Amino acid sequence: MHRMVIMNLRAIMDIKYFTEAQVRLLRRTVKDKAVADQSKKNKTGIREWMVIDLITSTGLRVEEVSNLRCGDLKAGYGQCEVFVSRGKGGRSRTVEIPQSLKTHLNQYLKWKKEQQERIGPSNYLFVGQRGPWTAQAIQQLVKKYLKKLGLYERGKSVHALRHSYAVQLYRKKRDLRAVQKQLGHASIQTTQIYADVTKEDIQQQINGLW
Repeated sequence: MHRMVIMNLRAIMDIKYFTEAQVRLLRRTVKDKAVADQSKKNKTGIREWMVIDLITSTGLRVEEVSNLRCGDLKAGYGQCEVFVSRGKGGRSRTVEIPQSLKTHLNQYLKWKKEQQERIGPSNYLFVGQRGPWTAQAIQQLVKKYLKKLGLYERGKSVHALRHSYAVQLYRKKRDLRAVQKQLGHASIQTTQIYADVTKEDIQQQINGLW
């Protein structure tokens, strides 16, 4: 039994992810910045919070986020989805989203319209003064906040948030198929890594052991 736990710990350590507490801290920090920026009529924080909420609530790859168009949001009555037109390997998929993100996306589209930004089906969701936000720009945004919070490590940045989403999603229902579908993995074997015991699970097991 102990040997199995150790083997599982080694497997989960092969992927880099943030704990639930760390992701919550990141989300709270960026959201607070958005609230402050809104009162100053500053647009940056509002866009940053939308990006972070989207990544941490869906597990989308950074390239998928940068490529999103307003028409990819399926957040009308009875809809709670985001359409990824060009995922890894050119595959498309539909990602289910929580109600909280749906509300945020609709608020964001309303805000964009108020800023006189185009929100047509083919218009990019994230646009700055220099044009659509690139994947590199989003990577730098995430890196900035991780460094600010002391969470940044080499090789553990924006993609680790995707892993964090997958780990947390699996821990909730232990449903590998759901994780596979949300992440857009072609093979369940790729998703299997998230079924390994996490550090948090082991902590629960060893606390009060004696």
